[in-house]
Amino acid sequence: MIFSEFPKKYLFLLFLFACTITLPAQNETWVDSLEQYALYKFLPAKNYRWTWQNAALLNTIKVQHENSEGTDGKSYLAYLRTAMDRKFHRANGRTPNAVASGLGMAYLARVTKEAPFKKSALAIYEDYQKIPKTPEGGISHLKNFTELWDDTIFMVGCYLREMYLLTGDEKYLEELILQIEIHHEKLQDPESGLWFHAWDGDNKNRSNFICGQKGWSDNPEKRSQEIWGRANGWVIVTLAETVRALPHSSEKRKQIASYLKEMLVLLPELQDKSTGHWYQLPIRKDEAGNFIESSCTAMFAFGILVGLEEKIIEGQPYEKALKAAYEGLRKHSIEQVKGELRTLNVCNGTCIGDKSYYFNRRRSKEKSFGLAMFILFGKEYLKALAKENIATDPLN
Repeated sequence: MIFSEFPKKYLFLLFLFACTITLPAQNETWVDSLEQYALYKFLPAKNYRWTWQNAALLNTIKVQHENSEGTDGKSYLAYLRTAMDRKFHRANGRTPNAVASGLGMAYLARVTKEAPFKKSALAIYEDYQKIPKTPEGGISHLKNFTELWDDTIFMVGCYLREMYLLTGDEKYLEELILQIEIHHEKLQDPESGLWFHAWDGDNKNRSNFICGQKGWSDNPEKRSQEIWGRANGWVIVTLAETVRALPHSSEKRKQIASYLKEMLVLLPELQDKSTGHWYQLPIRKDEAGNFIESSCTAMFAFGILVGLEEKIIEGQPYEKALKAAYEGLRKHSIEQVKGELRTLNVCNGTCIGDKSYYFNRRRSKEKSFGLAMFILFGKEYLKALAKENIATDPLN
């Protein structure tokens, strides 16, 4: 039987059935759809593991709770509480990656005033203080070797910032500023304003545990020679969130804002105009083997958005870059699978290496940190549009 022979009522029911599979709820954006998938299917709170990957999503959920009003925030708070309630026995800060999830304990201690969360948050700081450091006090990303990685700035930064907001104790903010300063000194590229991926304090010219490349620090600077997209994204998001958390009169805020501005200066120029994305190695955008990377795209765009809102940067190139990133992520890095939206073009977890090492890293369809950054940027972008009363197209 061909479609023209179907009774009209059955065609109508068929149409409704198709809509329930492929379309979001009324007024739901693609960002909302991703958020629902992330929280209730990809990483339900009861399945939370104490990892840096999941901490990125935890931070995004915390931001959504902060931004919510009235009853809208109950589901976010419930997620945070369920995730942390199940992890008191696992909570620790023995490595920078472990420290990251501590943001959940610190935030819940602040908003609920419940003693167990604060006790856990304080215990994590005791662990943090035992992490190996450089002579200047820079926290080593690795336990057995002294190395500074861009990634560390986010992992310890989201926790230290929450501890400062929880306690009001300047020591946590000063520690965060110290880490940013030391990493900035060792890793910043003065030409682009972006940061090289890592610095090797031991200079032992060896492979990093499971995924690094031997010899990456065999140079006079003892650092990576490559500027990796997501590593810079971790720093940009941390700087942007810290700027927002501090009063405009704060000298520390001005310092952080200056670092953020340095990193944003060239981003419009480095963006791929056809996809709105930035690349795995951003300053090598036109080189064969490079590829668009969606998690750093969301992170860079978030930094630009905060930079514009906080008047750290200004101008049409940034505004165009922001719009292109939002539309590019939706068009090129989202797919629909069985009626649900999923992310694309997310580079797997990555250590340190040369250009070919980064070009040959695998890309995944779904990672908790990728989902986190899509949601973080997407929600903030839509909120900014709403303030300007600019119409948006839901989902498509």
